[in-house]
Amino acid sequence: MFSKMLHKVSQFEDHHQALFAIVIAIGVVFFSWGIEKLLEHHIFVKHPLFGYVFSIVFGVFLLWMTKVVVLNLM
Repeated sequence: MFSKMLHKVSQFEDHHQALFAIVIAIGVVFFSWGIEKLLEHHIFVKHPLFGYVFSIVFGVFLLWMTKVVVLNLM
């Protein structure tokens, strides 16, 4: 069942690359927004500016790490 779903997603990705990229981008934005709000609400309650800076730095770090991993695997 899971392999069928992966096959369908793979076919969709092959035929509709722009739409697939938009869906991924929206998912990334929603995920990062949710993590930021959780951090702001539970960890950085009294210092929201620190929470924003932490979110930006951590996001840039994750993007840098994925770039390093992709470049080393290719």
